Amino acid sequence: MRKIMILNPAAGHGDAAKLKNTEHIGVEIYETTCIGDAKRFAYEKCFENPDTHFIICGGDGTVNEVVNGIMESGKSDTAAFSVVPTGSGNDFIKIGLTKGEKHRIDLIKYNGKYAVNMINIGFDSRVVAATEKYKKNHKGSTAYLMGVANAFFKKLDERFKLTYTDENGNETVREGDFILCAIANGNYCGGGFDFAPLSSVKDGLLDLLIVNKLSRAKFISVFGDFKKGNFIEEDGTVKKKFKKIITYVKCSSLTIENTTSVCADGEVEHPDSVHAEAVPDAINYIA
Repeated sequence: MRKIMILNPAAGHGDAAKLKNTEHIGVEIYETTCIGDAKRFAYEKCFENPDTHFIICGGDGTVNEVVNGIMESGKSDTAAFSVVPTGSGNDFIKIGLTKGEKHRIDLIKYNGKYAVNMINIGFDSRVVAATEKYKKNHKGSTAYLMGVANAFFKKLDERFKLTYTDENGNETVREGDFILCAIANGNYCGGGFDFAPLSSVKDGLLDLLIVNKLSRAKFISVFGDFKKGNFIEEDGTVKKKFKKIITYVKCSSLTIENTTSVCADGEVEHPDSVHAEAVPDAINYIA
């Protein structure tokens, strides 16, 4: 299998770029030059050699680009990717699969593109946008927490219309004011926030987290448990403390209307709606 290491020099305060001069026997090295370059490169290399293993040295955004390049090439049955965590968040690698083994994992397909880890809508998307300005001097969850503080003193909720189909084929429609929605394949976002404790990249389903409108005082009171994922039982039952706050459901597809910003794998976009569906066994991942 051909091995190519893709380095994003902008990731993790230059941590990825430091790997450029280390010895990697039998591994080609490519350094990205701009946003979108990793996707283009992976797409082209999949056509040159469909049996390519991409070793990604960067954050979740770089992982997202490479995966989209592989998927658009149509070579996801033969190509594979793995991740050397050198970004500021590195949330995708926390999915807990056996190291060194090849796994077929699910992806999220949304609006004609793919997300690897998580899509965040509402408050958390605004947090990520605010976090960008803190990343220059702070890493991981520190920068994210500063982004939370920034967004906290602005309007917390947004009005959405959600339509989702659960794992049993039942459709639910909800419209109202919500703090955030998270569509999860992996478990973590924001450098270690456990938004989807029960999510699995191998169950063929999306985990949907909905947080209802609540006051700033209530937000502060539940924030610690929310960060640690302590809002749900192992059987999927939302804990009593969070019953009126959180909806957590596994679903096959969903549509969210009236969105203003969407954060997919750490990158912010601005569509007015999102349609997402699970893509089971979509791609090869070497843990």
